[in-house]
Amino acid sequence: MFLRRIWVVLALLSPAFPLHAQDAQSMGIGGAATAAPMGIFGLYWNPSQLALPTGSASGWSVASGFSAFDTSNTGLPILHFQPSDALQSSQDPVERYQQYLGLFAAKYFGGAGGVIWDQELNYLSSQSALQFFNDRSNGNIAPGSTYSNMDFQQTQQQIATLEISYAMPMPLGSLPIFTIGGSLKYYDGIQYQQTSLNGTYTQGTPGGYTYTKTASTSGSGMGIDAGFTAQLISSLQVGMMFENLQSNFTWQATQQNYQLDPNTGADIPSGPSQGVTVSAPFPYATKLGLLLAPQGKDIELEGQVVWSQGQTRWSGGLERFYPQSHIVIRLGTFADEVSNQQIWCAGLGYISKLVTIDASFETRTIPDLENSTTLGGALDAVVNF
Repeated sequence: MFLRRIWVVLALLSPAFPLHAQDAQSMGIGGAATAAPMGIFGLYWNPSQLALPTGSASGWSVASGFSAFDTSNTGLPILHFQPSDALQSSQDPVERYQQYLGLFAAKYFGGAGGVIWDQELNYLSSQSALQFFNDRSNGNIAPGSTYSNMDFQQTQQQIATLEISYAMPMPLGSLPIFTIGGSLKYYDGIQYQQTSLNGTYTQGTPGGYTYTKTASTSGSGMGIDAGFTAQLISSLQVGMMFENLQSNFTWQATQQNYQLDPNTGADIPSGPSQGVTVSAPFPYATKLGLLLAPQGKDIELEGQVVWSQGQTRWSGGLERFYPQSHIVIRLGTFADEVSNQQIWCAGLGYISKLVTIDASFETRTIPDLENSTTLGGALDAVVNF
């Protein structure tokens, strides 16, 4: 088999800067976590937070969490998403984004390390491509029929990230708190699959399109984050995160070109498969967060703005603490960049010196969650020693 090595520049279909994480605390406040005291989860949101005081007397904490998120722009219930349902909807193209995230991490004073597992599905299809696949599966491709401007891309990937972070306080004038921190990330690609179809298919006529399938079980890369947290006054804290200051990531993949049968539209391999390198660095993002915590009110208000790839995104949240009951209630909101809808978030947590347990969910439709266009949920636990 003749293999040739080429570089393929890939524009991932995932949101430019996902607001979702593996911890329920941040999900409950809409992802507005850049300035919020996230404890061990600062590993992900802003490494400078690792130097903020916590409830751990010995300095040791371990945490684990998991989250799921699913959204599309079809206006249909995400739990019943099917390409056939999206056919002839008001959206062209149809988009879907699905993400599962998990974390296991340990923290000792200002240092922390952990593994983040990320599984994503990115789906984009024009109505023409949806019609073609629907007619092909039902054997309804009519003689001489034309499917023009087909644009279909589905990408699935799994990546494990080993992240090591460190933060420390730095004296800066009269500021009560000023901390800086950084993270070094090593990406290990576990699985990658992409199907791409572009162009025009005319029944009875060969060619006019490009159809490829790319697969890999090997990828690697490195990334660097940096951030700071500053307490401007007793009730106001600001945080800033520079995500992916340096980022590189590549998949060592195999790519196969296909032809579509002129009569039936069936897939037919075209020539031998070839080795390719898919370059997919993570985009740079600047995140600015504010935390307002009025003294003696047991309330925290969080806000965040993110700039990345020419886009600006806002999110906000509210936390209400009940210290006597060790309970915290969270509310939040953010604008989902796939469905272009405002998503509502809610969470509940139990906080003690030894253990913290949080649960949260995100939805577009309340209380009819089953028919929501967007759904998400998270569960996590932190143990202090």
